[in-house]
Amino acid sequence: MTMMIIENKIDRPIIPDRLEKVVVVLDWEARRKSRQKATTGTGLEIALALPTGTVLKDGDVLFVGDSYYVVVEAEKEDVIAVYPKTMDESARIGFELGNRHLPVSIRGKVILTPYDHGTEGVLKTLGIPYQRQREVFEPVRLTGRHVHP
Repeated sequence: MTMMIIENKIDRPIIPDRLEKVVVVLDWEARRKSRQKATTGTGLEIALALPTGTVLKDGDVLFVGDSYYVVVEAEKEDVIAVYPKTMDESARIGFELGNRHLPVSIRGKVILTPYDHGTEGVLKTLGIPYQRQREVFEPVRLTGRHVHP
């Protein structure tokens, strides 16, 4: 079987009920790679050749054929959920995570970052409440570009 090459995601797809749903599970980093190979849960090998800058989201449809369609599922990953109690703690967490160039997601009063043993150690040392858990991680996307002087 030849590898399917996918060059664009499908916006507003029409998917007949009779089609089989084929899922490709991607972590947060893979959802940001426009060029990569992946394997679906059914063993179908696909090659993504998406436009530069494409970021895939949970539920994005990549292909619709005669008998099946391919959809992205965001993988649940190990993350650290940080629960700062004060503005000072929030600022300290922002400094520590930013200094390590770690991606973050902000959900209300919770800050998420991919699990890292070193980060866990810093949070323990600082006495900042956190919890290790598994969930979909979707980092904040910045519009600008960060450059060190």
